[in-house]
Amino acid sequence: MRSSVVVDNSDSESSTVEEECSEPENCDNSDVWCKTDKKRRNEPFLGTTVLNIVIHNPESVAEVLSSVIGEYLIELLADQSNFYHNQNSEKWKVSPKTLKWSNITPEDMRKFLGLIILLGQVKKENIRDYWSTDPTISMPIFHHTMSTNRFDSIWQALNFSDNSQQVEHSGRLFKI
Repeated sequence: MRSSVVVDNSDSESSTVEEECSEPENCDNSDVWCKTDKKRRNEPFLGTTVLNIVIHNPESVAEVLSSVIGEYLIELLADQSNFYHNQNSEKWKVSPKTLKWSNITPEDMRKFLGLIILLGQVKKENIRDYWSTDPTISMPIFHHTMSTNRFDSIWQALNFSDNSQQVEHSGRLFKI
């Protein structure tokens, strides 16, 4: 199959180059790799692109998160993360910090997810810098919300599904 490609030179001249393509005529099959992409048809977006939730005078990170993420999802994340920690605690490095495990409550999970959102809002070089007490880079909301050790332990245990219920050959999407 032959295809034509228009090449635009910097001195505003255009030239057409013919190139050989060894693809089958119908590259519609999603299981076949093609050298060229099919032209996408973009449908117009008719919705709104704004999250229309107004939070007046939020008291905490957890309160803001609760207005966006439902209670069921928070409880599911807390339960599955606790279950995952209990399944895998022997495999993880044992240190005095990790020995002080306490189950994740829904309130802990709300705080954790709120801090995750804040991590994306303010860029720091190192994750430890968010909990720094150095006045030049300090962000008090982080250490007032949760200790860095608790944040790390929740991060390590964060899980969305029960691995023991995974069926063999279920694929990677089982986790979500």
